[in-house]
Amino acid sequence: MPRFMTLFKRSFSIKLILLAAGLLAFGTPSLGWAFSVETLPNTEVKNDFVLGPGKTEIFLNPGDTAVRELIVTNRTGRDVQFKIEVEDFVGTRDPERTTVLLGNERGPYSLRDYVKPERSEFVLAHGERARVSIEVRIPYDASPGGRYGTVLLSAQPPATNIDNDPGAAQGGAKIITRLGTLFFVRVAGEVSEDGRLYAFRTFGKRFFSSGPISFEVLYENNGNVHLNPYGLIEITNMFGNKIGKIEVDPWFAMPNSLRFREVRWDKPFLFGRYRAHGEFNRGYGDLIDEADTVFWVVPWRILLLSFVALFLIVLLFRWIISKFEFRRKI
Repeated sequence: MPRFMTLFKRSFSIKLILLAAGLLAFGTPSLGWAFSVETLPNTEVKNDFVLGPGKTEIFLNPGDTAVRELIVTNRTGRDVQFKIEVEDFVGTRDPERTTVLLGNERGPYSLRDYVKPERSEFVLAHGERARVSIEVRIPYDASPGGRYGTVLLSAQPPATNIDNDPGAAQGGAKIITRLGTLFFVRVAGEVSEDGRLYAFRTFGKRFFSSGPISFEVLYENNGNVHLNPYGLIEITNMFGNKIGKIEVDPWFAMPNSLRFREVRWDKPFLFGRYRAHGEFNRGYGDLIDEADTVFWVVPWRILLLSFVALFLIVLLFRWIISKFEFRRKI
C-alpha cells in the first residue's frame, strides 16, 4: 500500500509538471473566446457596417483579466473582410477634439499591450453579424490609474473582389473605413482625481432670435484617471420663474484634457431675458460646481412683422376715417 501511494504521488507530480510546462509553452487559456456568426434575414443594404458598443469601461486589479464582446454587422450589400487593430488614444486641451488616436505611438496611459482580440481578421457576408471577444489582461506590476486604448475595426473588400468593388478608388487604391470602440480601464489603487468645471455659457452668443438655445460646458481634468461628470441646468425667466430643466447625462473627460459638451434646450415662444443655472457633479467625491449664465431672446422677425401689420392697420383705419368724414361733408 505505501508503494502504491508513492507511485500515485509520483504520477500526480509528473502530471502537474507537464501541465505547468504546457501553460508556459502555450500560455494561459484565454477566457470566454466565443467567436460566432449569425445571419440576419432581410437586412437592408445601407452601404455601411455597425460596430458596438462604442465605449467599454472596466475596473480591474493588477493581475486581473476581463473579456468583453464586440458586435459587428455587415450592411454593405457585399462580402467584406474585416481587420482588428489596437491603438492608444489620449485626450487634448483642444475643445474641438475629444480624443486623438496615436497610431503606432505609445500613449502616456497605454493599454495596447494588454488588449488581445480573439481574431485579427475575418470575413462577413451581407446581413451577417459576428460576435468577437476582446481580452484585457492587466499585469501584476501595473501601476494604479487609467489605461486607454481603442479596438479599431477596418473594412475592405476581400482580395478576390477588388477589381469588381464599387468602393475602390481609381488606380486600384481601396477606400478603407474604420470604426472603433474606446476601452477605459481603471487599475485599482491610489489615483489622482482632479477635475473641475472650467466654463459654462451659451454657445457662441448671448442674443438669440428664437430657440433652440445651445449651452457650452467645458470640463477640465488634471488627474491621472478619466472622469464622468454630469449635471443639471435650470432656466428662469425675467420674473424669476423656473420654466425649464435639462438633465446633463454623464460624459467622459480624459486625464490632462479639456472636454467640451454642448447641451441644447429646445423651447418655442421665448421672449426676454433668461438666466441658466448649472450644477455639475465632478464625477467623484460628490463634489458640485455651480455657475450661471444670462441670455436674451428677441424674436425680431416676429416683432418686425407685428410692427408692419400694426402700421398697415393704422393706415387703413385713417383711410376709413377720412372717407367717412368726406361723405359727411357731402
